[in-house]
Amino acid sequence: MKKTTALTRQDLKIYKSQRLTDTPDGGGMMTNQPLVGADNELFDPISDVDRTMGALDTRLIYPAVLRDDDEKLLGANVIVSQPPEAENASILIVPADHYGQERASIMERIEAYRVPTVETRMTLWGTQLKGSRLVRVYQMISAPIPVVGDVLALRVIVDEKPVYDFVRIERLTHSIDTFEESNGVEFQRRVIQIVAQQPLERDFVGVERVSKYDVFPPARVMDTQIADSAKYYGIKPLAEAIVQGAASLKLPTVFEQLVPVSTVETPMADDWASGRLMWIETAPRRNVYSGSRLFQSGERLYLECPVLPASVQIDGWTDDGLGHLVRGDKRLQIDYANGVISGFDGVNIGTVSAIPAVQVRNFAYSAAIEINETNIGTDFAPLLRPRPARGSVAVDFISSSTWYQLNDNGDGILRDNQNRGRGQVSRNGSAVISLPVQPDANSHLLVSWTPQDFYHNYDGSEAGEAILPSNLSSVFRLPETPKSSLKPNSIRLTWNNGMAQTASDQNGKLSGDATGWVDYAAGLVYPDAGLRAAAVQIRAEQYIGAIVRKNVSVKDGDVMTFSAGARIQAGTLAINMPIGHLAKPNAQPVYPTPSLPTPRRLSTSV
Repeated sequence: MKKTTALTRQDLKIYKSQRLTDTPDGGGMMTNQPLVGADNELFDPISDVDRTMGALDTRLIYPAVLRDDDEKLLGANVIVSQPPEAENASILIVPADHYGQERASIMERIEAYRVPTVETRMTLWGTQLKGSRLVRVYQMISAPIPVVGDVLALRVIVDEKPVYDFVRIERLTHSIDTFEESNGVEFQRRVIQIVAQQPLERDFVGVERVSKYDVFPPARVMDTQIADSAKYYGIKPLAEAIVQGAASLKLPTVFEQLVPVSTVETPMADDWASGRLMWIETAPRRNVYSGSRLFQSGERLYLECPVLPASVQIDGWTDDGLGHLVRGDKRLQIDYANGVISGFDGVNIGTVSAIPAVQVRNFAYSAAIEINETNIGTDFAPLLRPRPARGSVAVDFISSSTWYQLNDNGDGILRDNQNRGRGQVSRNGSAVISLPVQPDANSHLLVSWTPQDFYHNYDGSEAGEAILPSNLSSVFRLPETPKSSLKPNSIRLTWNNGMAQTASDQNGKLSGDATGWVDYAAGLVYPDAGLRAAAVQIRAEQYIGAIVRKNVSVKDGDVMTFSAGARIQAGTLAINMPIGHLAKPNAQPVYPTPSLPTPRRLSTSV
């Protein structure tokens, strides 16, 4: 049966609301004035400022049919039938929550696409005044830097309830500055100047003085995440033509710009674009503090060296790898890079053991996993080669056009911005990744890391392993730069192999905790047994007279004799001569084949 109605297209009209403005009370009840399609009837002309900086205009409209009868309305709908002519302008339809809704109310829902989550690693520095767009914070140098377009939330407690002001980053600058504690100890922090797109709606009070340790100002900087609290309807052109019977169609994108943003490209010259921080172990686990004492409020415990995150062991305390030592409801702060524990309040500390390590920066390797219809999901298990260093692995992915990052703090656990574990990385390079949300199709999962093999012990062993002393062979000589004309019986070697050891010379030979022989004239010591050390100290007396070199004739026979022509200082005589044999009397000497003779060096202890 064919459906018919007496309604015509002329009956379908869009009526104005009471206030077509962008003030908080914009919107309101429906009027009896329909839109007629005149220029700038609904929205104001785009100003030069809005065209440059961006703007979001909202209007409440009422599509309706007003007739004096009860004729049925069949299949009516509202669509955006034509996109804006300007490429940098977009239009969306959002269903109102209720009749007569005002702009302030609908903007709360539109802005609620971002909701506060957890506190960031940034600390608000100073008082951020109402009406200002500048927000100043500081953070650890190793903490990730926010990027243009990120949305942060400033939180303050008012009447025991949290109040938020959202800050979308329009641009930012950052620098590493040096500060000084009250006791004169210097430290560094990264200071970030953020320019927000919208002025602050209230004052936010931060810390008055930059602190090296955790502080708790009245206003906190919170991270945000996407929460789809509103539905949007728009228009997009086809990316490919469709034919009759097709079950799908392809668009260039299903996203539309909602929040205005002005983007400026800034070229960076000589910047370490792919550099990543990493932790390199410098020794096996050992005690970095020995003792037992009560630490009062304000005191700090200085360890012997920087330590690897999550490696600190104190009886009854747990290192969470995030800069905290936890025992029940008590918490201490630890600065791994400087080896400092703080936050005491009458806490007794005994022996502290940890893995010594140092944090360095080097260029990174990267790998990309293509996300398509065959592997889209949240779990991945890549094998990283070469093996990654501790704390150098980062995983970046895009979901709903927003980039997310997972990081390894040095304990092998991949964490998101809320410090929730999302995977792990083993020492051999195998990684297990569990993303918090599904990545976008036709995107990439990016993994970057710095290889462990960039760094080794000087003996070639893996960084962090114990350096074992090795035997010096008979061809090893000391020192690397010879000191000629050493005085016999004046040489003394000292070294440590778990205990102090020594050796000395006597008539050209070494004796004591090591044996060997000495070439006094050349200034060389040849140990052959017993010397096991990473470093050896040599002390000896040296003749200061000039060395005399001369060619002398040799009388042939069973005993070769020659005259130096002057008295020889003991231990300084060195003889160089080619050695061969005569095939027959009065013939030329024959030297060992296949090459000319190698000069032999003789020395005496005369």
